[in-house]
Amino acid sequence: MSDPLESEEIGRQSLVLPVGDVVCFGFLTYLLLLSVETFPQQNGGAPILGAIDSLGDDAAIIACTLSRWKVHANLISSTLADDYYGQRVLEQLSASGLTGAPPVQPGQRTPLEVAIVDTSGSRTYFQRREPRVMSSLTAPTAAQLSGARMLYVDWYDGPEVLVVVERARSLEVPVFVNLESRYVDNPQLIDILGESDICQISLDEPQAIRADTGAAGQPTEIARSLLDRGVGTVLITMGSEGCAVAQPGQAYSIRPPKVRVIDGYGAGAAFSAGVIHGILQGWPLSQLAQFATAHASLQCGVTGNADFSIEHIQGAATNLEIQAMVL
Repeated sequence: MSDPLESEEIGRQSLVLPVGDVVCFGFLTYLLLLSVETFPQQNGGAPILGAIDSLGDDAAIIACTLSRWKVHANLISSTLADDYYGQRVLEQLSASGLTGAPPVQPGQRTPLEVAIVDTSGSRTYFQRREPRVMSSLTAPTAAQLSGARMLYVDWYDGPEVLVVVERARSLEVPVFVNLESRYVDNPQLIDILGESDICQISLDEPQAIRADTGAAGQPTEIARSLLDRGVGTVLITMGSEGCAVAQPGQAYSIRPPKVRVIDGYGAGAAFSAGVIHGILQGWPLSQLAQFATAHASLQCGVTGNADFSIEHIQGAATNLEIQAMVL
């Protein structure tokens, strides 16, 4: 095999996306994931515990996870290049069982990310994203969305996010928006929230959330603020503290199982996939939150996006501590 830094031709494939149960919209990025015990200081070094090919954006991770669980998922993404990294991405999508393939565009470079994760759960990443590739992410058509049971988007994927959210709502497709922890940087937040059925945020940077919501940083206050804006389901991930979930009239906190953290990268996407699976199964809020928390925790114990079976995750979720919250 040629050096990863050298270009390598791959077959060009057209975009064919049949209507599916879940539409995931977002960038495609090749990710080289390196795990270490402790991230070194500048000009220092550390032994590599693991190195793996992976995907660098949540929408693609979620689509692949759902597909492995036999949920029909469609990934509508940016283009790839006919290079080494594009080939690795196509191989991962194919291995997950996703139908269709993203478009391959000659003359560009596949988005590249190198991430280093350590056992504290932190991650440090380096990205290469070119404007031409970023502009190739265009909203799915009404035909691609019609009949879908859910749309998943990441708020940070540019102005097309608002277009696709509005289009989905016009077709009465439920919308799941991942707001992460820096959504205050997005001036279109209010518009997105007004169209969202499900919002997931992270308390990695609680000060950013407080600045936008006016809440004191406590999960109950944050959840109340978002519910008051019209969001139907609020999901708050809190790392080693587990999660909080809320709907009008009910809210819960869930403690995660004890896991030796190897790789915290992608835990949020694992949580999202677990929630989506639970919603499609018609589970109550408490059950789907336990399942999602268990899946995210299990992912933190391995390098990369492991293929955990539904039964394995359910076994880990059974005894998770859950408490009702008063909003």
